[in-house]
Amino acid sequence: MALGVIGFLDGLTALIVVLTGSFFGLFSLYKSIKLKAKLLGISGLCIFCIGFLLLGPTVDFLTVLTTGNNIEQLELYGFLSYIWAAPLTILGLYIGGELILPSKKWIIVSIYLILALIYEILIFYFTFVSPETIFDFPSPLPNGTALLNTGVQLSSIVFILMVFFLISGLIFNGFGFLNKSIKATGDIRKRFLYLSLGWIIFIICGTFDGLFDPGIITVFVRMAWTVSIVFMHLGVRL
Repeated sequence: MALGVIGFLDGLTALIVVLTGSFFGLFSLYKSIKLKAKLLGISGLCIFCIGFLLLGPTVDFLTVLTTGNNIEQLELYGFLSYIWAAPLTILGLYIGGELILPSKKWIIVSIYLILALIYEILIFYFTFVSPETIFDFPSPLPNGTALLNTGVQLSSIVFILMVFFLISGLIFNGFGFLNKSIKATGDIRKRFLYLSLGWIIFIICGTFDGLFDPGIITVFVRMAWTVSIVFMHLGVRL
């Protein structure tokens, strides 16, 4: 059976986000090595993680296109995407700390590093020991006609930590960079505004994408997600 239109758009837009994040992430890493700019390299890794948050649907999409069936190990769909939330939080808050509160940077990073380690341990443990504890699997299974769209159970500690990470990124980086842009002038204002818009758009899109079933609106959400990656790159490219 062929993949339906919604499933195809779901997978194609996820692939575009992954490729965009990979391109700008690797490009930033290359430029950071060439210019010896550490913060640009960390931003590159951060952008890379943002793109890979949609690795699950991308792999499922490519699997359906090549084999006609979805991923056999259903838990891999969620694992491949959600595993990037913790490193993204650490890298993002390091950038925010460096640009907003450099004197408190390592305090902020240390606190979230502990939470990120807990999150990663839980993701690994439940994925390979008891995946039904944290993942909601679609029923009936699409069997090649759509993508899996496996979500995290809203009552799980993993979901609670994810929400905390998202809120932290929105407040600290999204609104924090916006506040810096208001106080700055010229090119610096523009760069902080790019960073602020990038984080705010990404978090809104990520939240919407994670909580709702894919539909035609997914195309516009993923397009905005791609734009957020470009904004983040523009904010730190120099």
